Amino acid sequence: MTESIGEFNADLSESNRLVGWFRAAAPYINLFKNKLFVTSISKKNFSSENLARLIQDLSFLRAIGTQIILVFEPKDLLDEELNRRKHSLVFEEGIPIIDEKAAECFQAAIGIMRIELESLFSTKLPNTSMNFSKIKIIGGNFVDAKPIGIHKGINFCKTGDLRKIDISSIKRTLDLDAIVLISPLGFSATGEIFFLNSEKLARDIACIMRANKLIFITDSLNNSSKSFSEIRELLTRTYEENKLSIIEKFPRLNYLFELANSACNNNVDRTHILPYEQDGEILLELFTRDGVGIMVSKNQIRNIRNAVPEDINSILSLIGPFKKDGTLAKRDRVDIERNLSSYIVLDHDGQIYGCACLNHYSEENIAEISCLIVRPDYQRKGEGSRLLKHVLEKAKRDNIKQVFALTTKAEHWFLEKGFVRGEKQVLPKEKIQTYEPARNSLILIKCLDQQN
Repeated sequence: MTESIGEFNADLSESNRLVGWFRAAAPYINLFKNKLFVTSISKKNFSSENLARLIQDLSFLRAIGTQIILVFEPKDLLDEELNRRKHSLVFEEGIPIIDEKAAECFQAAIGIMRIELESLFSTKLPNTSMNFSKIKIIGGNFVDAKPIGIHKGINFCKTGDLRKIDISSIKRTLDLDAIVLISPLGFSATGEIFFLNSEKLARDIACIMRANKLIFITDSLNNSSKSFSEIRELLTRTYEENKLSIIEKFPRLNYLFELANSACNNNVDRTHILPYEQDGEILLELFTRDGVGIMVSKNQIRNIRNAVPEDINSILSLIGPFKKDGTLAKRDRVDIERNLSSYIVLDHDGQIYGCACLNHYSEENIAEISCLIVRPDYQRKGEGSRLLKHVLEKAKRDNIKQVFALTTKAEHWFLEKGFVRGEKQVLPKEKIQTYEPARNSLILIKCLDQQN
């Protein structure tokens, strides 16, 4: 009986976790519908099992309405072909010189991987969550290429670069609810084949197509796994200002950082660099708050801003549990609507996860900080401190000399932030009249001529 109860509780815990995940993921599922993702994969040490799981996850994204362009490069297959033919690539400035023999190896490797990908998408994904979901994948001559030519006296032969892509054909294919498959090669006007760098090609396509996301799945994070968590979110401005130190710390990521930075400065909303060895890397990155890779964006994903009318429902939902347990004083929709201009919110990708209110008592040059709350899953991450700092800076800009807060549970937190205990007599007259003796709130005060 005890074992049965334990199993039941374990099942219940797992069910609650799953329900919580779906609720957290729901806004993203809705957000990603009809959005365009360009995904780059390099098959280097990519096991068939890992590749099959990736195909399952891409199929899920396609099933919820996300448009996908998949660019691939068969690095391990290419190495096998080169070894089999006893040939090796010569590089100049990091660019391969693809002669006729190397071109044959590239062509063979690309063909094998393309067949493998098409096969995996055509198997109806048995024994998976996407069982019987046949996802169409369509390739074609979407890429026009040009030769790199001769540079510094060196002939790069069949090594090419993008000239243009067939945007209209790609769009028509996407409209068929198909995944567009693009090989790292292109054709010249005369029918010659040129071979392109797949990651650069993915970047170029993402910029031209104004993709919402560019996703690199790479092994370049493998040796950086202990430290890349420091830069889970990287702004293009931060990268440009600290390029040398970032490159020194993450030398294997330099090339991808450059591509990600240029993409986000040229029409792409966000770029994600994901570790290929992580099972479910795309789902974990896109549908969880912290993700598993590095996200590069032009604008900060977590913003502090003034509240707008569209935030009212989110604020009410956020503060509801804290009103219920007595942490916050009661306030309703009318109160928030009336004082909306005084509210500041923490915004994570369109989701409100924190708020605060700065209510001025202008006659006495004093202001109250109230309704300062952060959603539980964001607590203990410095978000409350960040919000308070913003509120205090705003108060200073408004020439407020003193702020106060009433609290029943956060006394020590405010004391740590430089507040001191006060008596009811120091409050503005209006606040004294509305003070609730039943709550017995503690009064914390801070003079803004003090250092924050």
